Amino acid sequence: MSLKFKYILTEDAFPSSEGDKLKPKEEKLLKNIHDYILVRYYSENYPHIDDKQLPTELVDLEEFSDLYTEIWSFLTLTMLFDKNTATHLFYLFVLNYNKEGVYTNIESVRTLTYDDQKEIFDVNTMVLSDHFNTLPFLIQRLNYDKYDIPSYFVTTENNYYACGDKEAIERGKKDYVESYWADGDEVYHVLGAEHYISYCIVDDTDKRMISSEEASHYESDMDEEEIIDRLKYEGGVSAEKRVKEYEELKEEWGELPDSKDSSQYELRIDEIIEEGRELVREIIYDDTYHKLENELEDYLWEMGYISKEQGGYITINKKQWDNLPGWVDFDWIEFEEDQVLNLEIEQLSPYEDVDRVYLDNGDIYYIIQIDY
Repeated sequence: MSLKFKYILTEDAFPSSEGDKLKPKEEKLLKNIHDYILVRYYSENYPHIDDKQLPTELVDLEEFSDLYTEIWSFLTLTMLFDKNTATHLFYLFVLNYNKEGVYTNIESVRTLTYDDQKEIFDVNTMVLSDHFNTLPFLIQRLNYDKYDIPSYFVTTENNYYACGDKEAIERGKKDYVESYWADGDEVYHVLGAEHYISYCIVDDTDKRMISSEEASHYESDMDEEEIIDRLKYEGGVSAEKRVKEYEELKEEWGELPDSKDSSQYELRIDEIIEEGRELVREIIYDDTYHKLENELEDYLWEMGYISKEQGGYITINKKQWDNLPGWVDFDWIEFEEDQVLNLEIEQLSPYEDVDRVYLDNGDIYYIIQIDY
């Protein structure tokens, strides 16, 4: 901003007041500001500087921010000028300052229009300036951002504010959420087991591994009849023919005389059972994978990792919490997205102080009081 100010100040086409002359009363006031405010300010704060070493210009917005405040206080609190008059005189002095303190017969009086200010200062500063009815020169950009929202000190309010449009606020809400929640333990202890489990997920690799292990485990413990029953009720069309053939073979085998050779029946039934075991493994795999992906809460309950009270309310005791499987991950992305969506802007301010400024172009800017 200082570079923009210097550029505008040295432009050949810099605007000037009517007649390019100061009025006698203006000359006197600028001289008073110079002698009683600027010179005193430097003698008190920089005693090693004499009158000949005063700054050659007052265009560094950071270096001279305290001096700007002194000048504004003199005009408004000592001289009791209204805002428009004080603003006019402030700009006359800053723009036409010379270290010799000579403010008579200035050849080209420099002034600063509102459009000039918009060229110098960012939109947030101008929003703050208009909202608090103060000069943008009296608003200091801070070296840090509160929750990733540009932050400022408004001298005339003696308060700190974050200011930004909707996009900046969304960034701020995200930063707030990310900084608020340290880990999953905190989510569990603050929001409860039900809320925590609702955001738990299992990644694809673990889902495949767990489903495969469960399929092999359960299938290996099943006898022939259990395989057929599982195929009958859950096998679908692919298993229907095998089940029908199995039942027919069993019936035919049972009707064979003892003298008849039954080896061909035994062989085919063994083949059907072996094929059925493969299908059952697929059924168990798919069922487990589906639960891990879509019904994780029920799966964890069935496996004893969590408990449910009457009414289905989820609880997790200390032992269960300590033994929650490592393959259960907390979905921080979805959790934070929901937290941001439900976060009220007022929560970004320790004072719950948020003002909304509506610009002529339809944009909305938010002014949030913060701590330093």
